[in-house]
Amino acid sequence: MENEIHINNIKFWLNRNVIYCDICNDFDKNYSLEDIEDLFYEAISILSNGTYLPVIFNFRDLNTLLSIKLFRLLSNSSRIEDVVLSKVFLVKKLKHKILLSFCQMFCGSNVSNIIFKDSNLAIEYSSENYTVFNSLSCDG
Repeated sequence: MENEIHINNIKFWLNRNVIYCDICNDFDKNYSLEDIEDLFYEAISILSNGTYLPVIFNFRDLNTLLSIKLFRLLSNSSRIEDVVLSKVFLVKKLKHKILLSFCQMFCGSNVSNIIFKDSNLAIEYSSENYTVFNSLSCDG
């Protein structure tokens, strides 16, 4: 792993041009929504170092209510959109995928928000997205 940032019960790291974020169920006890957005923005900005990178948010350990709350915040955050290439949300259960997909219909995001149950597919999507973006950036 190239870089790691630990903040309470959240771990961010960079590996092969993808930022990963593991979130534990009780991370939000001491934070307002604005503080949570700031925390994610700062960590992603540090790891990306001015480069647009895809981010995989691991929601597998989150309960349903917290995953919806955090998804709505992260998927609609214009600050986070300014520093990422794409946002991938990794969930454990099909019902969480369906709920988040429903929430996604009402967000006006400029950056793609993709929801996966399979971590290998999430990593493959993120890596391909980065490769395509950089091949197009180099051609232009």
